[in-house]
Amino acid sequence: MMKPLIITAALTGAGPLKTRTPHLPASPAEIVQEALAAWRAGAAVVHIHARTEQGEPTADVETHRWIARQIRDAGSDVILNFSAGDGGGRFGHEERLGLMDAGAEMVSYTASSYNSGARLYNSSPEFLAAARERMAAAGARPEIEVLDLGFCGRITRMIAAGELQAPFYCLFVFGIDGAMPADEALLPMLLQRLPKEVEWGIACAAEHAKFLTMQMMAFANGGHIRTGLEDQAYLWSGRLAESNAQLVEQWVSSAATWGRPVATASVARDMLGLRPL
Repeated sequence: MMKPLIITAALTGAGPLKTRTPHLPASPAEIVQEALAAWRAGAAVVHIHARTEQGEPTADVETHRWIARQIRDAGSDVILNFSAGDGGGRFGHEERLGLMDAGAEMVSYTASSYNSGARLYNSSPEFLAAARERMAAAGARPEIEVLDLGFCGRITRMIAAGELQAPFYCLFVFGIDGAMPADEALLPMLLQRLPKEVEWGIACAAEHAKFLTMQMMAFANGGHIRTGLEDQAYLWSGRLAESNAQLVEQWVSSAATWGRPVATASVARDMLGLRPL
């Protein structure tokens, strides 16, 4: 039996509002509705960057908690994954650390610093240690983001030092400024440099043909899929997706075609070492 496929819906991102697609959720209420629709469509995880009522990215803890409460109050058991990124350079370490215990079960954990355009995306060793401590206290687990081959060495060292505990989930990020190019030849090298028991998925911000190539590599090799309007605006070339749920449905249908079961949120919790709700 093939490994269940965990589908993550990355709902909105921290990029400019509605420049790639008019369907990007632009307020806390819209993010909640998109999260619920993606879950009903088959997503086990929703990856959330909060936005203000005006559509601006925000690291406000109460906004994140409100989003989490609304999703739970609607009866959804979807896994909540909050971004603790720097919001395109808007957020410092203290703001990012505040999101470690804002109601999510998983929090993005970029395993090293890198140059993103003209700025430094700062994941210093001190920040990473503080983030691990805050997540552990909140009962959340890291989604370990890998943006370059060199990250794998740091992750291996953190595992050896007991700073990260199994089971591990790594997200290979391709196609953003400062990260790995969307090149399928890199995937075997990444997998060779991480422990065999790692669960992994791919996020890709490249144009549609490359996005599809990278995600099919994940699908065919036992990895997991991240889709959603943060990463990909199109259902297929020339056809904009009208919602995150449409993009999730596309992968649910593909999995059914090829006989790979789709993980429910409950199954995904077991695979990722998360506590039952």
